[in-house]
Amino acid sequence: MDYDTLFQRALQYFDAGNLVAAEDTARQIIRAVPDQPDVLNLLGLIAQNKGLHQQAGPYFAAAIRQQPENAVFYFNLAFSLRAAGKDTEALYNFNKVLQLAPHIKETYNEIAFIFENRHQLDEARRYWQTALQMDNRYIIAAVNLANSYRLDNPSKAEEDLRRLSLDWPEISLIWYDLAWLAYNRKDLQEALHCLEKAASLHPKSDVVHYLFGLIFQESGQKKAAVENFEQAITLNPDNINALLHLADIYSLDNNYRPAEKLYKRILELAPDNFAACNNYAEMLYRQKRLPEALETYRRAVIINAQSAEVCNNLGVILKDLKEYTEAAALFINALKLNSHQTETAVNLAETITLLAQTDDSAALRIAQNWHNLFPNDPFATHTLAALKGETVADTQVFIEKLFDNFADNYELVMQNLDYQAPLAVRRIAGPLVGRIADLGCGSGLVGQAVKTDQNYLIGVDISSKMLQQAKAKQVYDELIKEDILTFLHRRFDFDWVLAIDVAGYLGVLDEFVASCRGKNLIFSIETLAGDQVCQRQKNGRFKHNPQAVQNLLRQNNFTNITIENLSLRNENEHPVAGCIIKAQP
Repeated sequence: MDYDTLFQRALQYFDAGNLVAAEDTARQIIRAVPDQPDVLNLLGLIAQNKGLHQQAGPYFAAAIRQQPENAVFYFNLAFSLRAAGKDTEALYNFNKVLQLAPHIKETYNEIAFIFENRHQLDEARRYWQTALQMDNRYIIAAVNLANSYRLDNPSKAEEDLRRLSLDWPEISLIWYDLAWLAYNRKDLQEALHCLEKAASLHPKSDVVHYLFGLIFQESGQKKAAVENFEQAITLNPDNINALLHLADIYSLDNNYRPAEKLYKRILELAPDNFAACNNYAEMLYRQKRLPEALETYRRAVIINAQSAEVCNNLGVILKDLKEYTEAAALFINALKLNSHQTETAVNLAETITLLAQTDDSAALRIAQNWHNLFPNDPFATHTLAALKGETVADTQVFIEKLFDNFADNYELVMQNLDYQAPLAVRRIAGPLVGRIADLGCGSGLVGQAVKTDQNYLIGVDISSKMLQQAKAKQVYDELIKEDILTFLHRRFDFDWVLAIDVAGYLGVLDEFVASCRGKNLIFSIETLAGDQVCQRQKNGRFKHNPQAVQNLLRQNNFTNITIENLSLRNENEHPVAGCIIKAQP
């Protein structure tokens, strides 16, 4: 069979949507005659129709080398360059089209998209208007011009699109753009209504099913969302957006095998897809596949070195691998990119504390550098003070931010640390009757342990996010956001004071104990050996001498004092020695 016949067959396959057969036939020609420009162009179009614009570009460029005056080849190359995010190169090639064939109205439409992407809206609209001047029935340009107002005047965009829908009700793109406008303003019912019209006109559109997936996902209909993302992928196996959303759903459901397959597919199609790389790395980390997660996060950093999130996540893995110096450098870089990221500050403080166990001077040097860079950061201030053995006067902001950050994962973390205090309190206290002030109540673990129908429970914490967790347990009669010493100075309407895992953040306990005089008191301390009354540790918390605490209680007229020694929790794979003290007047 001659090459012209084969080429015509390849074109027929392409026009029929059979891209696999079209590509196989075109490659058969190329193997025999490598430099056929029309065949190279067809291979580019096949890749383009698959959404593989980075693969399409070299085919179009090769076709141009054979026919450097062919405007269509330049147009196709420019189209794929724009789709691949290479706007500057795309604009150069679109301008070549205008030089060779200024009558091609589609060129003006595509150039307009580039200026819209650069937020040069006036220039973009000028090109769309030029296209319409060439053909006032060029509906695609009219729709794009109307839709461009979504960026600066969404009401006008909707008004213009609805006006177009009256004259062109059969154009799916109009309804699709209206659906996006409604989705962006969170009007999911209207979005669904418009998208159903788009789907009735273009039922085999993968992007329509992708938007259906987003709408259902936003409205909490996960099953319907998954079905539509899957349908989008069936219609276009290379729809990266649908692949990514489906992968993320599987990942969050701990359905790791299909999620991993999808992430890998995306990264085959688009190696520089940051979201896929980052989300895949996060999933690998949750699976404890640290070397793979480390490699993937490093790849994400190369793609987007300005991502504070990736720097933080990469630092977390290195911290887990005990590469503390490198981890600290990443955390500091993440804070330079986003100084308001509390999670990163917490991670950096923990990393410096761990480093101090083996290299105190290096830890101090990093802490000092951190404080120099961010002198107003409470975590930097407290970490440096802890390493120097100094006390910081105002700890409220630090404690509030610390526990706001921990709130969502606090109970899981404490469970992993074998946190024993709540059950020990219930055993030591017995059935508590009367009004109880649970100071530093956190997520409500102690309150949950001691609550009965015979008591009235008041939870006090400085962290609003912790109080939200406590509220969900429905065991507290009152929840108050306040510093515990401030609370003790203004409230006296309770019989019992519980303060579990609180003393470590107070330092000297004189004011606390004096404020509890006349109440029944149960609290915990981390045990300090030796003669000192209390000592600040490198992690920023205080340990206390049980005998000194007992003397302080007696000075404040507590007479019935019992102390039970126990391991409060594990820390760095070692038990934390402490005790729970019960004191009554």
